[in-house]
Amino acid sequence: MFKSISGFIVTAIFMAGFAVSISQPAQGASCSSTLGTCAARCKKDNPTDKNCVSDHCSPKFETCKTSGCWQQGARYGNVLTCNLDRK
Repeated sequence: MFKSISGFIVTAIFMAGFAVSISQPAQGASCSSTLGTCAARCKKDNPTDKNCVSDHCSPKFETCKTSGCWQQGARYGNVLTCNLDRK
């Protein structure tokens, strides 16, 4: 029984650490760099959609410049990343 409890605790700590790490931006992350990632994903995921960047990425970029946060789309887990450099 002790092994299962300690295994559960280790798993819970790992999951909590992982959740914190995905919500924290990489060092040097900015709204502009995230816009670049979004634009690259648009080209890869929707190569025929000429308006993907303007319809999808640009509004998120404008929000990010104000809030410092970027909300990923459902395809990328709806992860909210905050504390981005607003440039």
